[in-house]
Amino acid sequence: MSIRSEGGAADGATVDSEGYLWNALVYAGKLVRYTPEGKVDRIIEMPVKKVTSVMFGGENLDVLYVTSMAQPPLPRFPEDNQLRGSLFAIYDLGVTGVAERRFAG
Repeated sequence: MSIRSEGGAADGATVDSEGYLWNALVYAGKLVRYTPEGKVDRIIEMPVKKVTSVMFGGENLDVLYVTSMAQPPLPRFPEDNQLRGSLFAIYDLGVTGVAERRFAG
């Protein structure tokens, strides 16, 4: 798996029910879905550049939640100022997440 062609830096990630990896590319404003072989399957452009984490949720684990960085604004991303620290919900992706175990200790 390589993120060079997509830019940014790999940040938060999760896995869906098909075994694909979803990764938030901070500073690129993208979510990338990778196949189990590491190939890019899908790219979703986000309305902010500083996306930080991604997780499936909702009753059926069919909503992809994405967070953005809440730190003070960076001069090179002035468009992020109004949406910093946001939580986004993406529906109708055609895939679901995997239930994760709670920490037991």
